[in-house]
Amino acid sequence: MPTVPAAPQRVILVNPTRYLGNLLLAGGLIQDYAALCKEQGREFRVVIDAGYRDLLQGTLTDELFIWYPRREISKATSAWQKLRLYWRCLCQIRAFKADLAFNIEEDSVSHRLTQWSGARFVMGCSANRHRWGYDYVVPIDFSQRPPERRHRWYSFYEVFAALGLPEPPPGYLRFPPQPLPGALREKLLKLGLDSDRGFVALHTGAAKDYKLWPLPQFARLTQMLVEAGHRVAFIGAGKDADNAAAVIAQLPDSVPRGHIVDCCNQLTLAELSQLFRLARFVIGNDSGPFHLASAVGAPGAVIFGPTEVALWAPLSDKAVVMKSKEACSPECTKRQCVHQHRCLWAITPESIVARMNSLLAVAAG
Repeated sequence: MPTVPAAPQRVILVNPTRYLGNLLLAGGLIQDYAALCKEQGREFRVVIDAGYRDLLQGTLTDELFIWYPRREISKATSAWQKLRLYWRCLCQIRAFKADLAFNIEEDSVSHRLTQWSGARFVMGCSANRHRWGYDYVVPIDFSQRPPERRHRWYSFYEVFAALGLPEPPPGYLRFPPQPLPGALREKLLKLGLDSDRGFVALHTGAAKDYKLWPLPQFARLTQMLVEAGHRVAFIGAGKDADNAAAVIAQLPDSVPRGHIVDCCNQLTLAELSQLFRLARFVIGNDSGPFHLASAVGAPGAVIFGPTEVALWAPLSDKAVVMKSKEACSPECTKRQCVHQHRCLWAITPESIVARMNSLLAVAAG
């Protein structure tokens, strides 16, 4: 099997992931590799889902991005329109005339765009997925890894290591410091959030249903927070709004609704990152938004169900993991639990509030 070229002059990373958490976990490595290419006089490009354009503003120079129009393709009304959008992106990739194209995930979009990139050398990361059309596959074992290198970040790094990137400390995509835009300040005020007052942000959603902490638990948590004097802001998009509405509907009439703000479907990802910077604390399921909160330095507590903490824990010393000791049965799968997700029900609102108060007391001290 051919070895990886020692000094490719034009390199493209094909990474149009739809998962925000994965983008944030790999983002710092992408920034480091872009800096290495610049230092060595190489040209670098990265293919990213266009849905993240506003969030990534300032994280890399604009010329490095090639945007994959996932949302436009999904909304196109005909197969011809979908193909035209896809082809336009592929033509941009091929016009770069890369010496080396590589990917860091196993999804089908990254796979096909890498195969058809027109690069002289094509590198993948999965022996199972990337069998045809690749010159080299980084021998990553996604299932059996040493405990200290179990986290998904290390799987991403191994691909960059094959390209000569020295290993940095595990970390997220780095965002440039920026003041709160006046337009966002006004927007938050209209929603009912004063940017000068602290609040607790809650995220009731997740990409997978088996990650969802039960809504009655969120309702009890919300009640406890409001009764303790906190303002509560629900964040999220899409069906997260339905979850937030269901939580609010379960609250007793005695809970003042003026202390609760529903921000679901009201903020862009860039605005959400700014909101997290203002939050006193963030509580949510294992999800992309919680990784975003951790990436911008917000303190918080993340709720884990059957997913593996060692693999997906937030890379922040300000975030704590809430996971019960209830073991899954051998008959359970992530999508079908024979115990009605007791691992999630066992995490109580009281335990989360106690952990939050402890962390806030330490920070204040």
